[in-house]
Amino acid sequence: MAAESTPPRTIPRIPLLQRWQLWAVLAGIAALIGLLAYGLTVDPKLVPSPLIGQPAPDFQVTRLDGGERLQLADLRGAPVILNFWASWCVACRDEAQVLQAAHERYGQGEPGVHVVGIAIQDTPEAALRFARAFGKTYLLALDSPEGRTSLEYGLYGVPETFFIDAQGIVRFKTVGAVTPEGIREKVALLTRAGG
Repeated sequence: MAAESTPPRTIPRIPLLQRWQLWAVLAGIAALIGLLAYGLTVDPKLVPSPLIGQPAPDFQVTRLDGGERLQLADLRGAPVILNFWASWCVACRDEAQVLQAAHERYGQGEPGVHVVGIAIQDTPEAALRFARAFGKTYLLALDSPEGRTSLEYGLYGVPETFFIDAQGIVRFKTVGAVTPEGIREKVALLTRAGG
């Protein structure tokens, strides 16, 4: 007796358009996974500033201690530590005393470094309360309501600190709270290079 033969199985063919759509979806998923994996590994503190090596954007802001104007151009001739902060910023609390200590150490006599703090997205009352609570005595000001100065400096958030030499060139930037060691190192480099 002859063995019955079973007909060969056939794999259903996917129409060309559906195959193309399937590959497009798979490629899109792979690209999204790659983008997410890359994005999650990039430390925002390592994002370079396009201002490094460039003239610091000049600004005119209102001082917290009486409404006088503060202009960066008036500080030319000495290095400047320019810190952007806000009363609602938790990390700004961590660095408040570090900046005050830098002002007391470097702002009195030689090397004559100006420490400047500009509050952003804040009210004058809240910024002043914060400054008094943390004993800030260096140059403090409030950015314009439109945030003109923070936009000029390309801020990602607060705190961010720019180290500007005596000729007005941005030399370094720190994203996040500054440390005593970081300030000491950058001030030494600014003053060693002649400002």
